[in-house]
Amino acid sequence: MSEIVIRKMDMSDVPYVYKEELKIFGKSLGEATLYHEVLHNKLSKYFIALVDGKKAGYVGSWLTIPNAEILNLFVSEDYRGNNIGTMLMNKVIRVCEEEKIELLTLEVRPSNKYAITMYEELGFELSHRRKNYYKNNEDALLMVLKIEVIA
Repeated sequence: MSEIVIRKMDMSDVPYVYKEELKIFGKSLGEATLYHEVLHNKLSKYFIALVDGKKAGYVGSWLTIPNAEILNLFVSEDYRGNNIGTMLMNKVIRVCEEEKIELLTLEVRPSNKYAITMYEELGFELSHRRKNYYKNNEDALLMVLKIEVIA
């Protein structure tokens, strides 16, 4: 059984995230932006998944209280199908609960059925469709998770 650890992203993770974003999405937030997010952006919460010490995925989010947004999420190809995406999302959801976030949003391609299923299993609901959102003119589905804030 592999050991899966979710930890806060640090500067040493930026080259991996940059390379994988390009490979998976065909674009990236950019190395300079990723370094800035890790070092200076107080709103950002980025996490890395490690499988037996090897980088396997990441999630980037912004917490703009009382709301939060998932910026990017990926699991590297060799590690898909091991619930790593769910583990990364659960980490962000726990942080949102701790920070009293009421609403967590994200955009997903309608063609990404695996991700949509995962988000629905986590409790996200479809809010609306953003027409021609992506560079290839594919729409985006805006999905929302209402988080119960405990006083």
